[in-house]
Amino acid sequence: MQTHLERIKKDLEVLATYTSTPGFGVTRSSYSKEDKQAREYLIREMEKLNLKIYEDGISTLFGRKEGTMTDAPVVMIGSHYDSVVNGGAFDGPVGCIAALEVLRVLEENHFINDYPIELILMNAEEGATFGQGSGVTNSRGMLGTLTMEELTMKRNRFGQTKLEAMKEYGLVPNLESAKRKPGSIKNFIEVHVEQGPILENENKDIGLVGFVPGIGRYKLCLFKEENNDTKTAIDYFNALFDEMLKSLKNKITGIIIPLSTDNDNCIEYKVEIRTLNKEIIEQIDFKNKINDMVNIVIQKTGLHIELEEMARINYPNPTPPSIMNKENVEKMERICNKLGYSYMILNDGSGHDAMMMTEFTDTNMLYVPSVGGLTHCPEEWTDYEDIKKGADVLLHLVMDIAVNKR
Repeated sequence: MQTHLERIKKDLEVLATYTSTPGFGVTRSSYSKEDKQAREYLIREMEKLNLKIYEDGISTLFGRKEGTMTDAPVVMIGSHYDSVVNGGAFDGPVGCIAALEVLRVLEENHFINDYPIELILMNAEEGATFGQGSGVTNSRGMLGTLTMEELTMKRNRFGQTKLEAMKEYGLVPNLESAKRKPGSIKNFIEVHVEQGPILENENKDIGLVGFVPGIGRYKLCLFKEENNDTKTAIDYFNALFDEMLKSLKNKITGIIIPLSTDNDNCIEYKVEIRTLNKEIIEQIDFKNKINDMVNIVIQKTGLHIELEEMARINYPNPTPPSIMNKENVEKMERICNKLGYSYMILNDGSGHDAMMMTEFTDTNMLYVPSVGGLTHCPEEWTDYEDIKKGADVLLHLVMDIAVNKR
């Protein structure tokens, strides 16, 4: 069995038309008119497949294919269909359409699954919509880590809180009903574009994720003052930061990135650390460690510097590393070999819903190549043939794990 290229292409091209910025990429923000348009299209496609269609208390959309076993945990596949402002047509929708196409093929071939299979279509993954740390809303709703307080903490570009935008969308959130019971999801699997150049550079069709590093993010604001040199200050900080990384003997990696800002009073930098070592983030308070470096730079330069955490709401900073289900990674390796698709293990650090789900259930991610590594921009592109290959791998994995082998 294989998925159908032309259907995948058509779905993605249709979804790309639901944008508030035609000609300037895809802008499909959470709880917007364009969100509703995409949702209505996806519902129409699901209705053709005899799925049980329902929403949870925060408007996450599901299509359920029942299995032979009643009250069994579900195999859940899908991704998000919202976008950043002036984003691309592939980040998120690729995983939604790959999963939708899998269910089409299973229906057409009268596949009998023992475990129920649920297509999940999420509309609030992008943290940029309501500000740093506010993303992956739908998956956090299922885990029970989304709070009512968060819904009023930050605002979108129209000045609305998340709660206000939800109400305008026609949604009265019920966080309790969105929570999934432990053990209710057998597997969570997400296909996504890589959002980086590695697969393309290595000429590989598929990236199989084994781990997602834990990520810590902080923002430095260096205030401009007379007779004080911000370049000297950031150079001092860079040296101290590099010294810390070396002292931890490759247990963490880090980067300092200039941030574009309209603030005339300060220059901003993002400090980011990543690690696959769970113990080190339990042993070291990195905010305090970075703050100590800031104080040393202040003493040396006299510059006013402020440190701010860029943490995900209600989560530690850094987050712990996310470990994918190893058995399924090995199954996907065998599937790729059988189908003749080249692959590599790609332990990527991007934040996705799958990263959140690893603490709740067996989780896996697979990537398809991004041309030029471009993402979150109108030029974002993934070849449809590559998307089909990712959907094929997903199809064969689902056919394996949705059958009771006892």
